[in-house]
Amino acid sequence: MTDIHTAPDGELDVFALASRLGSGHVADNVEIFNQLEPVDAAAVLVLLPVDISVEILDKPELDFGAEIIEALPRQTATILLGGMSSDMAADIVQQLEEPARTELMQGLDAASRATIEGLLAYPENTAGAMMTTEFVSVPATWTVERTLQHIRQVERTRETVYAIYVLDAFTRRLIGAVSLRRLIAGEPLASI
Repeated sequence: MTDIHTAPDGELDVFALASRLGSGHVADNVEIFNQLEPVDAAAVLVLLPVDISVEILDKPELDFGAEIIEALPRQTATILLGGMSSDMAADIVQQLEEPARTELMQGLDAASRATIEGLLAYPENTAGAMMTTEFVSVPATWTVERTLQHIRQVERTRETVYAIYVLDAFTRRLIGAVSLRRLIAGEPLASI
């Protein structure tokens, strides 16, 4: 069990813990969060930078994501849900009780809400319910170097980046896919 900061009165020191987690690795942070009560985890989460909070909530290893989201102020919870990968956000929303579920869904931007609603429409434990909607796609006119720069910019918002989907620059139709391994080994000025 990882050491969790407590104040002299034995209460959880949320400020000390948030300070420590702010520079910790996400897997270690999730392990610590799994040792907390959801209300305590929420108190720590609001003190962390949004990107770190999103990373923690986005991990499938987090045991009580829905309970933590429900314990957060609605505005904070909405911001964090909107920053998460759509499939993980949908999993959390599916576990929420009313009225929290409706309130949070209404607070999301239209695109996030539509994506989550689309994922929730699939029957549980089907491929559609488990799939990710975040992937990396680039126009066929880009170079290897530009594609790698794009991946660096968007990788935090993508659940996995194993393949890059190459699209026709005008029709946006799929032309093919390139593995990340092949892309890394490619010549920087070569066409994707």
